[in-house]
Amino acid sequence: MMIMSTGNIMENLKLAGKIGSYKCNSVIEGDCLELIKDLPLESIDVVITSPPYWGQRISFGTGMEEDPREYLYFLRMVFIALLPKLKSTSTIWINIGDAYNTPVNWSSEDRKYSSLGSDKNGLSPTNSAYIKPRAKRKAFIDQSAPWLVYGNLLALPYRLVISLCDEGYLFRGEIIWKKKNPMPEGRCRRPHRQHESIYLLTKSEQHSFQVIPSVKSVWEFANEKISGEAHYSRFPEELPRSCITAHGRTGPDIVVLDPFSGSGTTGIAAIKLNCSFIGFEIDPAQVKASNERIKNIKYTIPLFESSSILR
Repeated sequence: MMIMSTGNIMENLKLAGKIGSYKCNSVIEGDCLELIKDLPLESIDVVITSPPYWGQRISFGTGMEEDPREYLYFLRMVFIALLPKLKSTSTIWINIGDAYNTPVNWSSEDRKYSSLGSDKNGLSPTNSAYIKPRAKRKAFIDQSAPWLVYGNLLALPYRLVISLCDEGYLFRGEIIWKKKNPMPEGRCRRPHRQHESIYLLTKSEQHSFQVIPSVKSVWEFANEKISGEAHYSRFPEELPRSCITAHGRTGPDIVVLDPFSGSGTTGIAAIKLNCSFIGFEIDPAQVKASNERIKNIKYTIPLFESSSILR
């Protein structure tokens, strides 16, 4: 383990400068599909991202499409555009949730149908399950596509991963994020979901990776609250931190990108690990809040330097 002083960290970050026209250690506002075009070729070491999930919330950009095939098409275009921007040693981590082909429009009135809560009479009316912004999604039925029937779990992550393999990515593994505090679910004729998946893809089989100690396929950590602008669909800081550590290399020359930066959590983890970061985000409120969080980072976390890297 290598522990660096705040002064050394700040000096290293100053050396990082820019990647193309983009200032490092900041979130840039805009459509990621357009912003990716200006990244230099073979400039990115690690991609960690969680695209908005289909039809589950109101937001800027993708995730609001009526037809889930349009949603998959957009994500496919984003990762195809990223491919030439990646180094041969890059790792790409995608946290993406699935969706049932059913309506989603929770409100506090839905408490009367719930068996949740300490008294089995619903959660608190202020619980985020009820108050967070959600798209008024309807099931999308297409008789010509057998998978687009009512109630089907659409397998969106798998469809995305397979399509990216068809475009030249290598699928290298799946991490199960076991949640310590999963969102509770009411009465339903299916398993209650207590995990999400993180998919590891690479540009080349000769990618960087930590081999000692080995990276396990199940990670367990809880969600967490943040200050400032609310973001209801963020992952905890430990998730990108674990992805960067698994890449096996840190330092200002390691550039971490999150094309769907959201609340900026990937950037916070990357900078604390002494890496350089670029984030793209279409929501101006989240861009402002993210850059404020990045500016106020306290460098108190030890930095790790792995000597066991397969390249």
